[in-house]
Amino acid sequence: MYKYNILYLVLPFFVVVCSFSLICNAVQSDIDCLMSIKDSFEDPLNYLNTTWKFDNQTEGFICKFAGIECWHPEETRVISISLPDMGLKGEFPRGIKNCTALSSLDLSSNELYGTIPSDISRLIGFAVTVDLSSKQFLRLDPKLDNNKLEGPIPPEIALLGRLKNFNVANNMLTGPVPRFINATFPAESYANNAGLCGAPLKECAKKRVGFHHIMLSTVLNRRVQFACGFVTGWSLFTVLGIYLFFFGLPGVRKMLLFINKRTKVMVIDGNEWPQREEVNNDPKILKMEKIVTRMSFMELSKATLNFSQDNEIGNGMLGKVYKALVPNGWTVAIKRFHVSEDLEEEFVSEITTLGSLRHPNLVPLIGFFSERDERILVYKYMPNGNLHDWLHSTDDKARLLDFPLRVKIILGVAKALTWLHDGGNFHVVHSNISTQCILLDENFDPKLSNFWEATLAKTNDIDSNLSLFPIVECLDFTTYKKDVYRFGVVLLELLTRKESYILSCSSLNLSSSSFASPLDVDKILLGQGFDNMVMQLLELASNCMKFIPDQRPTMQEVYQTVSAIA
Repeated sequence: MYKYNILYLVLPFFVVVCSFSLICNAVQSDIDCLMSIKDSFEDPLNYLNTTWKFDNQTEGFICKFAGIECWHPEETRVISISLPDMGLKGEFPRGIKNCTALSSLDLSSNELYGTIPSDISRLIGFAVTVDLSSKQFLRLDPKLDNNKLEGPIPPEIALLGRLKNFNVANNMLTGPVPRFINATFPAESYANNAGLCGAPLKECAKKRVGFHHIMLSTVLNRRVQFACGFVTGWSLFTVLGIYLFFFGLPGVRKMLLFINKRTKVMVIDGNEWPQREEVNNDPKILKMEKIVTRMSFMELSKATLNFSQDNEIGNGMLGKVYKALVPNGWTVAIKRFHVSEDLEEEFVSEITTLGSLRHPNLVPLIGFFSERDERILVYKYMPNGNLHDWLHSTDDKARLLDFPLRVKIILGVAKALTWLHDGGNFHVVHSNISTQCILLDENFDPKLSNFWEATLAKTNDIDSNLSLFPIVECLDFTTYKKDVYRFGVVLLELLTRKESYILSCSSLNLSSSSFASPLDVDKILLGQGFDNMVMQLLELASNCMKFIPDQRPTMQEVYQTVSAIA
């Protein structure tokens, strides 16, 4: 009896402690959710940077954030996130899964890009309202940005059983409209997505049934009895064939295997490839597949017309780059590594670093293929090529890069490097910054590429099971300064349009009154009302390129300086 009395006293205390623990975890989860959302978006208008401050740890402090509504004003549990028309830029924030009680999400009329996540039903499982649309009138002016979500609407979104309002109008979505289990939405919810089809929009196109299909159907109907007899005979023949294959006539077995192999291969660049690819379960390949999607060699070959020269858009140190349209409608850049060189280390490094990172100013790595001697990486296609070509190909192209646009580009590069150097959960040094590796999207936003020489520092958040490439314990001070120096060279190249190999490797003697020959400022930039800012950037480039690493600024300081000028 005494034992039961003790149980009755302890049990309520245990329940209270568990409840308190769950509440604390939920509170921290929602804080982590908003921090992740803030970090994943570029915020040029500083809406989030000025109002979302996480230095306050009082109960319910996040409920005072702009666009945030909680279940109770003094309870740190987010029920609604409403951030429409704030100029936010980036992909759908996956960190939103930590807002476990979220029922309403509005990211309309921002600058979202990429695809709607296929597992969105798990990220926002209790959502009642979802709005990812953009302003319709913005679509009339191609110079104005808005949400540019592309690809299909994932069918898994139909599993959101509580959803009552849903809007993805004015994007670039394709494919059939999902059939929601507990709701239907009007055509306005999907308007101005030329590739969408299905109720309530126009019916999806169906494959035409040819004349021979009709004739075949007629013939089959007339031969039902014959088919029954044929199946019976074929079954007996199959049993006999299996017996001979495994137990008798070894020569017949070898011949059948040879014929089967020869009828299922095709020749690409002199090499035989099976038309139906076998799945390679090599542990190294499986690790890479956890970081980046594994793709089919046959599909990549088909998309590039067997890697035709007509589709080639670049030829670099690692391999050739092809432009291609893959089956889901995306335009991608496919880098096929040189077979004659041992580039396995560079291939794995690119996947380990760039494949694990997501930032608006990094080129998205979409997929890979690794089999035999073939090494292929698939990136999102950047329609405006690289910065080097814009600066050095023709004067007409350079004139399009006016001073504000050049500042925008260098600001994006500085922001990306600052994030790489001190992203919080990781530390990365690019080691190979140049105008060739700065790609430009349709809005001339810069995207860093070529991470095959990058160095990744070890942190507690890196999964050792996914480690494919040697990860250093820590990065010393001078290692970061290499990126700072290379950034200075890029900045100077942007201002002078001189090739990087011409620029001096020592500290530059630039003053406010004269320029050291041949490092004259690009004449296109002078006399446009920006001369004072040009001088400030020249001074910044000089500081970044100082001979002694200790005298160079950090990338955080560089980013703050460029931001002030911008």
